[in-house]
Amino acid sequence: MDHSLQRYLNDHLAGSSGALHMIDKVVDGFELPEAKAFFVGLKKKVETDREVLKALTGALDEEPSAILEAAGKIVARVGSLKLDWEGTDPGELGLFEALELLALGVYGKALLWGILGEIQPHFPEWVDHDFASLKREAIRQRDGVEFWRIQTGRESLVSVERRNSGSARPRSASPEA
Repeated sequence: MDHSLQRYLNDHLAGSSGALHMIDKVVDGFELPEAKAFFVGLKKKVETDREVLKALTGALDEEPSAILEAAGKIVARVGSLKLDWEGTDPGELGLFEALELLALGVYGKALLWGILGEIQPHFPEWVDHDFASLKREAIRQRDGVEFWRIQTGRESLVSVERRNSGSARPRSASPEA
């Protein structure tokens, strides 16, 4: 396999390891059963995507890099130190930031599936993979994370006094240029 492709797939595998750790932290930050259920489901989907990544590298007679996967876990642990300090309790900035990181990671996964779909014709070993469907699913996942990120941002970035003052202006219907 091309060295660059191997690194790219291993980087995403390592990132998914970090995402699993982040999801565990995020689940504990929600009290709403709907939110917990979403993130438990997301974790299962990330685990499934990890298996797809392993199958892709395996189909090319390559093994996932244990070193890079360990590095991904280390980076996730270091990142979680800030979250431990900030706190991932409901309404805490740490939970909002964790969701923002998770949304970026899931969007990165959509980009991964998109480029793999583009280069798939050069890899007959991947003929059975539907990268377009994987990309659409990743976008749905990102949208779900974004929904909860916005809910959390409303709580963590606006003081209780401001939320209860009734002084909020309606949002503009269209974004300003």
